Amino acid sequence: MQAYASQPLQPVPPQYSSSTARIGTPSPPQVPQPRKASREEGPFQQRWDRLDRIAAKSNADLRQGTSKLITNYIERPTHAIAMKSMQTLCQGAALCDVISSKFDAVITSIDDDKFSGKEEDLKVYEDMQQRPSGSSPPPAHRKGTAEDQVYEALGGNKGSNHFAKVWLYSNSRLPPHLPPFKVYLPTYPLLCLAATYSERVYDPPVPKSKEVENHIPANWRSGTKAMVLKSIPVNDMNTVVFAIRGSQTFMDWAVNYNSAPSSPEGFLDDPSNFCHAGFLYVARKMVKPVADRLRVLIQENPSRKHCSLLITGHSAGGAVAALLYAHMMSKSVDSELSYLTDFFKRVHCVTFGAPPISRWPLRKTENPRHKKSLFYSFINEGDPVPRADKSFFKSLVKLYTTPAPSASALGASIASMSALNLAQPNHAPQASPPPSARSRLRLRRPSKSTLPAPKPAPPAPAVEWPVPACELSPAGRLVVLRPRPGARESDVEAVTVEEDMLRKVMYGDPLKHQMRIYKERIDAVATKAVTMGGAG
Repeated sequence: MQAYASQPLQPVPPQYSSSTARIGTPSPPQVPQPRKASREEGPFQQRWDRLDRIAAKSNADLRQGTSKLITNYIERPTHAIAMKSMQTLCQGAALCDVISSKFDAVITSIDDDKFSGKEEDLKVYEDMQQRPSGSSPPPAHRKGTAEDQVYEALGGNKGSNHFAKVWLYSNSRLPPHLPPFKVYLPTYPLLCLAATYSERVYDPPVPKSKEVENHIPANWRSGTKAMVLKSIPVNDMNTVVFAIRGSQTFMDWAVNYNSAPSSPEGFLDDPSNFCHAGFLYVARKMVKPVADRLRVLIQENPSRKHCSLLITGHSAGGAVAALLYAHMMSKSVDSELSYLTDFFKRVHCVTFGAPPISRWPLRKTENPRHKKSLFYSFINEGDPVPRADKSFFKSLVKLYTTPAPSASALGASIASMSALNLAQPNHAPQASPPPSARSRLRLRRPSKSTLPAPKPAPPAPAVEWPVPACELSPAGRLVVLRPRPGARESDVEAVTVEEDMLRKVMYGDPLKHQMRIYKERIDAVATKAVTMGGAG
């Protein structure tokens, strides 16, 4: 019998619906959407929205304020500073040009004996125009010390004397104690004679006199202008004087194209001692007229063979005079002028305010025959021409255009230049008290009178102007004329100085270049030497 059995159950396929399909299928992660702000969501959300708006506004205000701050306090001031700097540079360059031209005009007028000697004519006016030519005299200045006059000169409503600024620096003067200039008494009349004719060379020859002028023509190729040579026989002093004057401007011989050194080959013993090209050219051209004039003087009076020859000159004329003297004293150079050297008992050269002319200083020859010959270069303290190398002049113009030193530094500079600082306090040791007194002193409280005085504050360092290295050197034995330290302007002394010391000072007062001042000081020194027995 067949058993009744049911069929095995078959697995029922799952029924999928759209909903179950969506549920069963893994869905991508849902990004939460920001909820929209709504006023119905509560007061907290409203406050949050308010703070958000305030923060957004503050951020915008901050960005706008920062932009304005950068514009107002960085960009605009930077632009203004740049424009002001450009304007200052332009004005500084213009001031340099004005002062340089003024300095050139003053020195040239002094060399032409046309300068008035008034400080009013040294002022540079703010409007960069020429000084008004008024008929009224300059205002009278009050009397005072040299420092007061410097302050007064630097101030002013209309113009300023920039040249007086150089005296505010401590290295504008030499040290107070230097070796005095001492010579034999018969030398002083020769020095006075040289100063007299160095000043008279600017005047035309006196009618019916034995003064003769020779003009050396200009050379347009080298830029050298004419020179004037004046010869005067001084029979009562048994001397023939040759005074030389230059007619070119200061810039022509000090700064411009004819100032480059050149070899003196065939003119001086040492061809490697390069000399100022302009002065050397003029000296070469003067050899023949000087020799011709000397031969005429000897032929007129043969007794002049026993005379002395004195070559002198002021400023550029002094530079040419020194070169002619060195040429006549040369041993290896033969010329019609050097041939006449032995016809004179002595040959002297005395210059005043002469500029530097050679790489190494020209000195007096060691020939025993010319042992008594004079070769002096007199320099007024403050005269810039004896230091007028090209680099020195550029630094001097920079000094003129630079603001004056501060008040504290200025006080230190004036104190360092004062003769009152030479006195030192007395540091003598005090006697020690007896033992009983020492015991009483230890028990007593020290009073204010017994306490040591506080040490004074150290003075501010004196201000020095940096002096550039110069290429050329002055000739002869250097003698500086100046007022005695701490004395009146008329109390003049003559001191000797070496060139290395002169290279450390900064001279820049054009008034001290006047030949009139040189002559006054030479006469004062000579008079004092004669009355006091030879002390210069």
